[in-house]
Amino acid sequence: MILRWAHILVLLLWSGASFAQEVCNNGIDDDGDGLIDLNDVEDCPCSTVVRAAELQSYIRNHSFEEQMCCPYGFVAPPFTPPWLSCAEGWMQATAATSDYFHECGYAPAGMPLPPPDGEGAVGFGAEPGYFEYVGTCLTYPAPAHPLLAGTTYTLSLWIAAAVSLNNHSQTVEQADPSYFAEQLPLAIFGRANECVQFPIGTMGCIGTLSGWVELGRVMVQPSFAWTRVSITFTPTDEIHTVIIGGGCDVPASYRGMTITNQQGDTYFGAPYFLVDDLMLTVAQDQVLSPTVTSGNLCAGTAVANAEPPAGAGNYQWYRDGVALIGENSTTLGISAGSYGAGMYTMASQFNGECLMGSSYIPPPIAPRPWPSILPTEGCAPLTVAFADTTGGGTTTLSWSVGDGTARSDSAFVHTYTTPGSYDVHLRIRNGAGCEGDTVLLNAVVVHPAVSGGIMATPEPAEVENSEVHLTGSGTSDVVNWWWDLGAAEPGSSTDPSVTARFPPVAGYYPVMLVVSSANGCVDTVRSVVRVVEPGMIAMPNVFSPNGDGHNDRFVPLEYNDTPGLLEVYNRWGQMVFSTTALAAGWDGRASGGDVSEGTYFYIVTPDDEKMEAFVGHVTLVR
Repeated sequence: MILRWAHILVLLLWSGASFAQEVCNNGIDDDGDGLIDLNDVEDCPCSTVVRAAELQSYIRNHSFEEQMCCPYGFVAPPFTPPWLSCAEGWMQATAATSDYFHECGYAPAGMPLPPPDGEGAVGFGAEPGYFEYVGTCLTYPAPAHPLLAGTTYTLSLWIAAAVSLNNHSQTVEQADPSYFAEQLPLAIFGRANECVQFPIGTMGCIGTLSGWVELGRVMVQPSFAWTRVSITFTPTDEIHTVIIGGGCDVPASYRGMTITNQQGDTYFGAPYFLVDDLMLTVAQDQVLSPTVTSGNLCAGTAVANAEPPAGAGNYQWYRDGVALIGENSTTLGISAGSYGAGMYTMASQFNGECLMGSSYIPPPIAPRPWPSILPTEGCAPLTVAFADTTGGGTTTLSWSVGDGTARSDSAFVHTYTTPGSYDVHLRIRNGAGCEGDTVLLNAVVVHPAVSGGIMATPEPAEVENSEVHLTGSGTSDVVNWWWDLGAAEPGSSTDPSVTARFPPVAGYYPVMLVVSSANGCVDTVRSVVRVVEPGMIAMPNVFSPNGDGHNDRFVPLEYNDTPGLLEVYNRWGQMVFSTTALAAGWDGRASGGDVSEGTYFYIVTPDDEKMEAFVGHVTLVR
């Protein structure tokens, strides 16, 4: 098939009309049929491989056309059979099951079907920790075609990709694999001198198992369109069994990601690959023009490189089948030429035929961040856990949590101390260098904290009259009150103030008040009500000698002039103050001046021999 490269004008003198014939490298629809250059396959035929028509692949039934039955669904062991067994000479290679597609039965709409060579193809997934493969024995049944050590071979095949929703239920719109911008390392593995028993009991990478070696690989850009790729390699041992699929270093993004496509659908999907026409031959029996793309449009590094065979000439680059005028070298600067996404093809003339190789560059799709924020509402101080759950091999670049705090961790906790509403901004980058961000307005709402207090009158109470009036206090937004009065009657109350009757027995009685706001903010306050014998000396447990006129001295409470001795000691047991003037108490000073804040111990020894001395502690706060 010879491509018409020259500008040929055919004049048809009929009814006064003239028509131009399609020129295959000028970027113009010369013949007016709506098809330009390589897209006009009838006028501009071009082949992906030059090989003899009768050339046989060492891989039997290499296009999966010879069949004993039709596949009728997604392989889901143990509920479905391994449909690949329908194809003559094939069976599942590993415990991780690949899928058999054929137009006679199972050909879901969300897959790039029909395949390019006949009606059958095989599909497989490849993600870190889970690998599906296509495998076959080359030496059984006869005739045997082992790969000989030191001989160079070429495996060429058609490959396409789609996003899979686990069970192939995706629509064509959801199947677009452009969201997975990283390339698949498509590899062929071999095992020497052994025709192995399939399936092999593994779901991991076959290259990690003893006896298996990676023979060669090619990097493949996921594309819904079918492209031919090739791997040329030279084994060092005689290979009897081969397996084809993902290399052990598949990108982390192939675990899958949450996608929101241009139609507004949101779904979780992973890349999935289909292969057809597995031509494995001695290298010189196939002539190809390997073409690969690398880099990405987001970073401005996209490049296409071709390796046309020796003797080829008249190089021409095409984007989506349309010639890029002036691009005639083996390297094409896609970003440099601002050509954008698409299928890039290098066509050349080889032995009078058009020979081409193609590779895809995906559009610069910004990844969509998926932040997790828990909780999103609460009372100050509010501690919130942030996590970037985007996945798909993306990298967390930065967080802004709304109060001036910036982080670059993928997960962290942050405490808001000031009430308010806070916007959260997350920025990420995917494996292709494309960045995406999202701003969640009012993502975190922090309500003012409530604060409660308890006042008891009288304090202390005496056993002869143990009734105490408890008054609750709180910030202005308190709407609910709940008292736990412990041993006092009435036991509990929901009023802001309550009169409690404590047992007529000297002692310390705990009470608790819980206050809450309309926003659900809660504060719990605990106190102790003392009931004492008449004439007993009672001392406070905190005082603040700061000169503000309030609680400046450590003096007895409800003092009834009972004489006695007050001694105050520091934490090391050293006396810092003593007095017999209990009514005057202690002002927080010692002979050397003011003492420091902290806890001090005291002993009060009444002069009345019938009253026992008592010991306690007091906290000095300035």
